[in-house]
Amino acid sequence: MAHAKTPIAKTPMLLAAFIFLAAASPAQIPHQSTVPSIQLSHILSADRAEFVAQDKKVIMKKGETADRWTLVELIPVADNAASSYAVLEDYTRINGRILFVDSAGVRLDSPKSSEPTSSDPAKLYLGHSREEVQQSPTDLLAREILARPGDPKYEEVAAVFEPLRKMQTYSFIGTPNTMDKIGFVYGGRSPNFDPAPYFSAINQIRGQGKVLDGLVGGYLPVLRFVYPDGDGANWTEMLAFAPFRVSNGNDRVQPVWYRVSRIENGMLLWSKYIDSYHPFPPRTEYDPKGFYRDLADLHVGWNNMLQQGMKINLPDDRVADMARFALIREMMTRVADFPKYGAVDKDYAGSEHDGFPDTFTVDTSAMLEWGLIDQAGRYIENYFGKFVRDDGSLLYRGPETGQYGRMLTVVAQYINYGGDPKVLLRQRTRIDGVTKLLFGLRSKARTLPPDNPAYGMIAGWSEADASLDPEPQRYMRPYFSNSTEAARGFRDLGRAWEKIGAQQKDGALTAWGRRLQSEAADLRKDIDAAISRSILTVDGEKILPAIAGVKDPFHIAVSRDERDPQYRSYRAYMEMMYSGSLTTEQARMIHDYRSNHHDMLLGVPTAYGYNTSDIAGFLSYGHGYGLIQHDLIREALLLMYSVMAHQYTRGTWTAPETRNLLGDGNAAPYSTPAQLFVELMTRWLLVFENPESDILWLGKAIPREWLADGKTVAVSNAPTRWGRVSLLIVSHLRGGSVTAEITLPPGYSAVTKLRLRVPDGVKIRSVSLNGKPWTQFDSLEEAVTLPRGLSGIFNLDVYYN
Repeated sequence: MAHAKTPIAKTPMLLAAFIFLAAASPAQIPHQSTVPSIQLSHILSADRAEFVAQDKKVIMKKGETADRWTLVELIPVADNAASSYAVLEDYTRINGRILFVDSAGVRLDSPKSSEPTSSDPAKLYLGHSREEVQQSPTDLLAREILARPGDPKYEEVAAVFEPLRKMQTYSFIGTPNTMDKIGFVYGGRSPNFDPAPYFSAINQIRGQGKVLDGLVGGYLPVLRFVYPDGDGANWTEMLAFAPFRVSNGNDRVQPVWYRVSRIENGMLLWSKYIDSYHPFPPRTEYDPKGFYRDLADLHVGWNNMLQQGMKINLPDDRVADMARFALIREMMTRVADFPKYGAVDKDYAGSEHDGFPDTFTVDTSAMLEWGLIDQAGRYIENYFGKFVRDDGSLLYRGPETGQYGRMLTVVAQYINYGGDPKVLLRQRTRIDGVTKLLFGLRSKARTLPPDNPAYGMIAGWSEADASLDPEPQRYMRPYFSNSTEAARGFRDLGRAWEKIGAQQKDGALTAWGRRLQSEAADLRKDIDAAISRSILTVDGEKILPAIAGVKDPFHIAVSRDERDPQYRSYRAYMEMMYSGSLTTEQARMIHDYRSNHHDMLLGVPTAYGYNTSDIAGFLSYGHGYGLIQHDLIREALLLMYSVMAHQYTRGTWTAPETRNLLGDGNAAPYSTPAQLFVELMTRWLLVFENPESDILWLGKAIPREWLADGKTVAVSNAPTRWGRVSLLIVSHLRGGSVTAEITLPPGYSAVTKLRLRVPDGVKIRSVSLNGKPWTQFDSLEEAVTLPRGLSGIFNLDVYYN
């Protein structure tokens, strides 16, 4: 199969790499405040160099250490001495750093991380037994954490369950340039390489579950596996990454660099460098210089691919790095622009999963939310060009009816964020095919008697997996999500077509856009009526079911018949929350119902039946969106931290589709929608567009600890449907104030609300805007409002009691 190549910058290696990295923002390269002052003066020989550190000259030989820095490699550039560089590394601590240093100083600073992959069983479950958690109909663990004062904390949430270790493919690396993705099992063995022959204790450390996992470079795909032994002063470690190159022009085989090193008492004893395969004659050793050249090029390649996007600088490096890493991992999962739901494992890397609608909708939304508009445009062209037929049907085993509506929302978001209208016009026949398919289902639903609770509600499969069920026809039901997502899609796409029609002076397209908006309004009326007629009351509890007109709620119907159509409520509920179409009362009803009836665990919705304990990372972003929209902020933060800690591998951050938190089996295979959860949630914590009105929230859901005294939150170039915006918040809370700078683009037409969730319960006393008193603030809402029609730079000083 021929694939169009995703453009990857081809740099003349290090000079271009260093120029790029020197110009990169601190948001792209974290930890800049700790960069040491050191320059390379001269390379004296193949293994010796002179440096200037804090105005003192130091001569070092490879393998020697000065202060805490060990000289590991020298890379001379014959025709440009100023571009020669040295590689220094800190081995005095288990989480040291790698520095690339030239005559101008440190040009690349790559922190090394590591996290434990095991925990003390006696400290799990907040002191409860596993059986107590399993048997509690309510989300016992979430209730206990939310009963504590303040926001949930990552550390307390992470301690509740064991880190994820049981997963067939535990992590992987690759690039969009090759079909080949290299998987690793727990403990750091790939199909082609195992570090254990270089240090025999590695297998024992793996068996004990004591491997530490991490990355190099914060958010870059350089895997790190650490094998500690003794009292912790000694360890062996392996680094592995996939360079942006192929061998012999063969894009079916991904090269991989491995580096295995032994460190004792803060000193490097040895390092072995392996290019893809164990040394074997005639290749009995590999040049370390190639490892570091490719490592520098890897930084450049991935940062170039993120360059168009939003930049963030947060007090929590884990959140910021996981968000950026998620984007990179999604891109590396693909083959050029072709979607892949998973990697390595046949489930879900097989081509039969490529057309899975979520892979398009979630991946493309993630690129759009981060401002990677060109990337999103290519995804739209690819999916509609290769996986959608003219009649709207898909090259996939079955439809997910709610996702048809979401597809329309996604392509509209592309236009709203400044995408090229030509992309949609080229794919118009197939976009119209999806739209008309939904029209047909909607027309069929309107043949029901008007007093039927399902009148007007689009019936169809909620989950494509229904095609594999014994009675697929049972699942052709009016799941509310089919209609809430369609209503959002009709409205948003209608506005986009109307806008493009006006630009193109195409009256027919403008009229088509207006018709879609009218259909959306009519559908919303029917949704409201159907929900009102479908509300159930059981033992005094009001319940909004996922299917219009059912007589029993999920927990009764599915406990009686595990294949009842409400079995698929897990997807429908999360799509309803993501649609933005619910009222606050309805969203709260869904959240509370699920948390009261064996359908949430540690704040995360579960999947695949009643009381399964399978947390649904691949759909939880939808639930999180609804929580943030309706101001259930503490619940949203608990959800985010729970998924971060328990739906991703620790350190290497690989996300399975689902994971059973109370079982002993393997998690499901990796999937891109699960991987992108943290990226989407991070965006919405920081920048959230109200889907029902022209209101932009900044800082709506950021954790209170991020605004403790002395901390900074920065967002630049964030896309919205009103243009790109930027935000800088600096807390001076000890002095009684917080300052903020908001940048709004020309023609900006939304109301802007800046929420400042400061700690300690202090309330806003007064506000000044650009040095003048400003009265549009709400202490209870913790927000300052800028009315519509403003653009430019606005400096806010917010004072507290």
